[in-house]
Amino acid sequence: LDLEDIEPELEKDQLLVLKRDTKNEHDDKAILILTEAGRKLGYVPQDKNEVLSNLMDAGKLIFGRLVDKNWVDNWLKLDVQLYLRDL
Repeated sequence: LDLEDIEPELEKDQLLVLKRDTKNEHDDKAILILTEAGRKLGYVPQDKNEVLSNLMDAGKLIFGRLVDKNWVDNWLKLDVQLYLRDL
């Protein structure tokens, strides 16, 4: 995961894909954040993923839009607005 390469491609209001990572050995509620092209940006923070993962496991579509991005030391912090689409 090299966010320095991906960061220039990220634009405000860009659609982001959320995908459950049920095989994650560290967190059984893990949710990946990806670009539409499938490039991995990271994960929804563990302290915020329980309700979202339950909704996703129940068949709800959750996606995001990039609100802001900034570097904090060597970490790229993404502010993402999440949306629920009930299919």
